[in-house]
Amino acid sequence: MTPPEPLLAPLVARLSGRAPLSAQDQAALLALPCQERSVEPGAYVVKEGDLTPGWQVQLAGVAHRHRISADGARHIVGMHGAGDFLNLPLSPPAPSEDFIQALTPVRVALVPADAILALSHGRLSIFKAICGEIAADLSIYRAWISNVGRREARARIAYLLCELVMRSHPGGGSDGCSITLPMSQVEIADATGITTVHVNRTLRAMEAQGIIRRQRRDIIVPDWRVLTRIAEFRPAPWVSRLPGDPSDR
Repeated sequence: MTPPEPLLAPLVARLSGRAPLSAQDQAALLALPCQERSVEPGAYVVKEGDLTPGWQVQLAGVAHRHRISADGARHIVGMHGAGDFLNLPLSPPAPSEDFIQALTPVRVALVPADAILALSHGRLSIFKAICGEIAADLSIYRAWISNVGRREARARIAYLLCELVMRSHPGGGSDGCSITLPMSQVEIADATGITTVHVNRTLRAMEAQGIIRRQRRDIIVPDWRVLTRIAEFRPAPWVSRLPGDPSDR
């Protein structure tokens, strides 16, 4: 019988792609104390103003991060999947500035901030890996800002689809790859800064142009390079940058 995967395996997998981690480093990460909780679709993982007394790491599922403006409008500013940091391990904790809401069933681990800070101070490779992951997150956030700037609707939606593909296929997209869309058209509109009507019209146009195929909630990408070219998608933040990785060749 196959033993169950260690709880923090998604974290180790993510950090191992950011810096070389020894077997001892990986074992130390897996041994971190943590509490697991499950969040149902539509429920909040984090609410604005929450004080989280630790470091939250997403283990499974898809969630989105959003803010609510004074007029009540929702602005989705990022997506989260397995291995993502949902906050920084600050001590004392700072109140959350955002809402994080589950789109699918989500599992989250809460690691005491002092535990991960002590581990990263004592193990340089783990510290470098965490810094590498934070740098990748910042790059992705800058791409989101660019995506809702002066870009046409097709490019905005193409970028979002590219990100969802990378989250579903850690090895990267390929011709014929597919995803089950975890978002409604209302949520796509809130993530791309266009209207729901425009989202519907743009998706139909992309399908008519052969850029995507749709089967209910499944999106198939016939030509991955075409989609990434339209999106101006840069895969660098999504892939490991260790010497010898395919991304380095």
